[in-house]
Amino acid sequence: MTLSSQTHEVIFEQRSEQFSWKTIWNYNTGIIATKLVQERTCYISTMNRSEMPTFDALVRYAAENKNQVGLGRPTKKITFVTNGLVSNLGSYGSDVFSMCSGLTTYMAYEVHGPQLNQGSCISLDVLKLVDLDYCGGNIKA
Repeated sequence: MTLSSQTHEVIFEQRSEQFSWKTIWNYNTGIIATKLVQERTCYISTMNRSEMPTFDALVRYAAENKNQVGLGRPTKKITFVTNGLVSNLGSYGSDVFSMCSGLTTYMAYEVHGPQLNQGSCISLDVLKLVDLDYCGGNIKA
């Protein structure tokens, strides 16, 4: 985890041979951008500040845990569904642009409840604090 008090950005990264990802949470712009390395895909979504840990809470967490992975189960699960391709990466800032440039990049929006058709979802465990699920497909009518 990398924190920038200047830009109010938090970057989480997991690297492994099977499944590597990186996610940027920009608390100034309210944008979450996530890159799935093996899939060569990015997702951009709006941050629901009532669901996400606050920037200050992450700063405290990092200080208390020395950036070590948390224990136990994530306290929140947030599910996003893709909704079309992003046409202008530049509008999301230089960090998101450089991370997602050249990759298939989808807009994703948060969904709640059983209306979700969870055909193909990828789940990211972010420091045992939040599970971010990215699902393809659409909402059932």
